[in-house]
Amino acid sequence: MNLINKLKRKIKEYGFWGTTKRVFRYFYRYAIIFYENFLRSFFRTYIDIATKIEKSIQWTKNNVLQDGGISVSTKEKIAYPEVTGYFIPTLYQWGEKKLAQELAFWLLIQQNQDGSFSSPDGIPYTFDTGQVIRGLLTVIDDIPQVKQSLIKACDWISRQIDSNGKINTPSVKMWNNIADERIHLYVLPPLMEAGKRLNKKKYIQAATRALEYYKKREDLLVFNTLSHFYGYILEALYDLGEYDLVNKALKNTVKIQRKNGGIFAYPNSFWICIPATAQFAVIFYKAGMIQNGNKALRFLEKIQNSSGGFSGSIGIGADYFPFEEISWAVKFYLDACYWRIKTSFDKNFDIFPETIDINDGRIQEIISFFGDLNNKKVIDIGCGKGRFMKKLKLMFPGSELYGIDISGKMLQFDDSQKFNISVENILNINYSESFFDFVYCVETLEHAIRTEKAIEEMCRILKRGGKIIIIDKNIEKLGKMKIDPWEQWFKAEDILEMLSKNKIKAEAKYITYENYKKPDGLFIAWEGKKI
Repeated sequence: MNLINKLKRKIKEYGFWGTTKRVFRYFYRYAIIFYENFLRSFFRTYIDIATKIEKSIQWTKNNVLQDGGISVSTKEKIAYPEVTGYFIPTLYQWGEKKLAQELAFWLLIQQNQDGSFSSPDGIPYTFDTGQVIRGLLTVIDDIPQVKQSLIKACDWISRQIDSNGKINTPSVKMWNNIADERIHLYVLPPLMEAGKRLNKKKYIQAATRALEYYKKREDLLVFNTLSHFYGYILEALYDLGEYDLVNKALKNTVKIQRKNGGIFAYPNSFWICIPATAQFAVIFYKAGMIQNGNKALRFLEKIQNSSGGFSGSIGIGADYFPFEEISWAVKFYLDACYWRIKTSFDKNFDIFPETIDINDGRIQEIISFFGDLNNKKVIDIGCGKGRFMKKLKLMFPGSELYGIDISGKMLQFDDSQKFNISVENILNINYSESFFDFVYCVETLEHAIRTEKAIEEMCRILKRGGKIIIIDKNIEKLGKMKIDPWEQWFKAEDILEMLSKNKIKAEAKYITYENYKKPDGLFIAWEGKKI
């Protein structure tokens, strides 16, 4: 009925033949998209996840404008501070620190005198400023000079929050009557984090006041806006700790996910909103709905364009950037890929062992290669439940042991307080250059996706003259066990080459493991010294 009424309005506006031409042109363009995406994906039996991610990262690089900033889309080559801001944490997650920091410097130049940030139309927006805050918070440890800009931005946002908690914005012009005022909730997590990081209670108080205001609204969880904007609302609520509210909303909104994984644009529509599909994948993963998240991500992997980008929507009636690739769709796709890996460890928590036999060939190789660990700073990359660290601490009580893991749940093991552990990503290790005497990484590189970046990061934190050992699986034995779809096994010579590029003189050898008394070729140890 809505479609018929819309058609009548178009005929009245353009005439019968004018409307017919537009309909024909639309279906012709949609047929091309259908061929490119659905038919092409139908015949694809294998999806190379690492390549998909790499293409999207390259798409991002290709759409950074010469003067700075990430463009709105492939059609509208205008720098977008909002997207640039919230793209920075994504780039850090995937090991692109240098690019992220360049974008942060560009943002500093874009800040208005009052502390706000404008959209491409030149008008300051509260939502846009909040997303820039996400970016500035990400780089503050590496670029301390962003602190003053961050404070100015947070002060400006705090002034937009009424005493009753309502969040205001100078304009809604860019929203085109399709956005919803509730998306301002997405401003609150970075404002709250800024309050904690900067020890500014007024930011926390302002964010709390705003959250309470919106929680009182009867329409808080009503799905009556574009699913992309609804995704902002739900992810914000989840990040603010309102898990019950999000779970309640997802019980109803899960109906908008098609069998193929795509997310409908509206409850009564027949077309899919692509950034919303990526956003809901993130939300599903965070909420523990792994199956729904996987379905959404598989859909995105099938329809990804050869450029690595994504259009805004697809399907009959699609009218949200259907014929151009938009930057925020790529951002949320990369976020979803990150959360798929992160939550997989929580889901499979029970299968990961808590202990290791001291005679296991893997730990014996570490001890043999490193030697005495006393009075040394040693880090376990992907430490899991700390099984290697526990044994090493018993043998070398004078050692200073550190551990990182992408899963916070893994780090809640017994005696964890004895170690310097933190939730971190192998592509973004939060330690300074040349900090450690020894670095070891056992069965973690296989999950890194971007192997070269992971090795680069591990070598960065290693002192000159320090030792590194990587233990992982041999690609020649691929198929010996069931693995995650993103997991990668390696050729000995490839890892040696990557280590060499990072000033590591290394060798590779087969080692034993578990009860095997002789190497069977499954595990390779790459051992090297930084020169």
